[in-house]
Amino acid sequence: MCYSVELSGEDLNMGEARKLDCSGLVCPMPVAKTKRQLLEMESGDIIEVTGDFAESGENIKRYIEKHGDKLLVFKVKGENYYLKIEKA
Repeated sequence: MCYSVELSGEDLNMGEARKLDCSGLVCPMPVAKTKRQLLEMESGDIIEVTGDFAESGENIKRYIEKHGDKLLVFKVKGENYYLKIEKA
């Protein structure tokens, strides 16, 4: 199941930090869920996206690069991925 949680406070003074866990989902759902969250966010807000299907992480990375948001961190370890994205 994929869900979003807003955290209290600021993340590096760059806006509200959100978390999106896409564990158990395969494409296109993680990309669609990330896109939906980004549409709801303000410029400068941060979202951290995690999951357990590495190809989805790569697809999210490509989506972010194509659509102009800022990829702050991208890590893949085995099938697990982590992205930290700043909304443009």
